[in-house]
Amino acid sequence: MERRIWLRGLGIYLPQASLTNEEIEVGMPWLQTSAQWIAEHTGIRKRHVARKDQSAVDIGFLAAREALELSGLEPEAIDLVLLATNTSDQVYPAGAGLIQLAFGGDASGQLRMKRAGALDVQQGCSSFLGAIGMAAGMLRGGAFERILVVGADVATRMVDWTDRNAILLGDAATACVLEAGDEPRGLKMPAFEVLSHFMRTDASKSAAIAQHGVLNTANHPFDHLGRKIEAGEGMRAQLYGPDFFGSLSEEEHRFFRMDGRQVYRFAKGVVPRQGYLEVLRRAGLVDDLPERFRDVESVDDVREREARVELCKYLASKVDMFVPHSANLSLNQEIADEMEIPWERMYVTLNKYGNTSAASVGISLYEALRQDSCYTSLTKRDGTGSIKVQGREIRVAPLEKGHVALLVSFGAGNSWNYIAVRRA
Repeated sequence: MERRIWLRGLGIYLPQASLTNEEIEVGMPWLQTSAQWIAEHTGIRKRHVARKDQSAVDIGFLAAREALELSGLEPEAIDLVLLATNTSDQVYPAGAGLIQLAFGGDASGQLRMKRAGALDVQQGCSSFLGAIGMAAGMLRGGAFERILVVGADVATRMVDWTDRNAILLGDAATACVLEAGDEPRGLKMPAFEVLSHFMRTDASKSAAIAQHGVLNTANHPFDHLGRKIEAGEGMRAQLYGPDFFGSLSEEEHRFFRMDGRQVYRFAKGVVPRQGYLEVLRRAGLVDDLPERFRDVESVDDVREREARVELCKYLASKVDMFVPHSANLSLNQEIADEMEIPWERMYVTLNKYGNTSAASVGISLYEALRQDSCYTSLTKRDGTGSIKVQGREIRVAPLEKGHVALLVSFGAGNSWNYIAVRRA
């Protein structure tokens, strides 16, 4: 029999400081936006911001520490650390190894996680679910027994604060422990069984979200041959100049950048149609699939709209809670509509935290175990500013024992992940 995979000890960390829409409206007038516009177009009302001395590794460790505490495990039990992040301070060593180091040593001077390997996973906002899916596969294969998966981003630092897209981002971290075997007992919080995973990437339009790295492609050794510089402390400045490792030009700057329209078209048009049926089928949840859809591989293969709606309504009946990546409430609502999932079953936290990149789905799942989600759907206005559709309060009840949650993330590289879990 295939090994069963469990997600236990889900933890989070939210920085203490928050930045409200009102503060952005007053303090960043160059963005030419208002608190009302941000709320009505994105659903976001505030976002948390890490301290200047906190990195993605720092906040990831704090989430990982809670994850281990809630799982009832000691650091010695972990044999692999995966850090899902897009905002590392350095290319190497891997941030995952620094989280391993942060758990400290034992009386003999060895690391407490001395049996663990460590590596980073970078897949844009999809990274955390991608890392969970990878961990589940490695556990099923028997290579590891317990894997610590961390999702952490200080996303407010990667954006250009002269670009209105910056208002979407917030800083946060999440973490969990995955293990293979029988259902874990005696935990401080319920575990989830990981039923299935689906991952895909369409790199044909991957330039829609991009950020230049620290590698400078202009640093070519043949270009330096024959240069006349004086030996001594000032050699680097003579050879490279003060602006060599970055400029403010559109082609060369190091800020995150996004073509919002392309991302919107990808997320709305592709994500709800590729992976939805597949992940539920892999989870064994569609054994009673209507006969007319038995040979269909993907929702995307159903071209007739009425038939596609019928199939999606059937699939939605198998899902107790939909937990999407906190990108933008408008996009989340449209994805849910495409999937025929009522908003009352879509758990949302981006109103409080913004788009927290790799951490977003983990934060929502963490809160879904503890409390209702309460948010306001988007208000729609016409060209004159008059209200066409008034926003309404949406309340989503917490997950109960036996409920199936469908987790979805999407991000850079045009990558996306589905994971189906069942609350133990």
